Amino acid sequence: MYSKQCKLHLKEVDMTRYEHLKHALNISWRLLKASLAAFIHAFAPRWFKKYASEECGKITEENMYK
Repeated sequence: MYSKQCKLHLKEVDMTRYEHLKHALNISWRLLKASLAAFIHAFAPRWFKKYASEECGKITEENMYK
């Protein structure tokens, strides 16, 4: 089911398939929320002034050294 490249990646990040799935879906969900906040901010600048930038920064920091 998984290619050699997929297995190699899982080994590199030291995660099981389930852990990787959970981690990737969590990041995806957080980015979706940040994207929606940025979209709303485009039309109403008083809302979500820093949310998208801060959330992307947090995601980057959390994953930089994994």
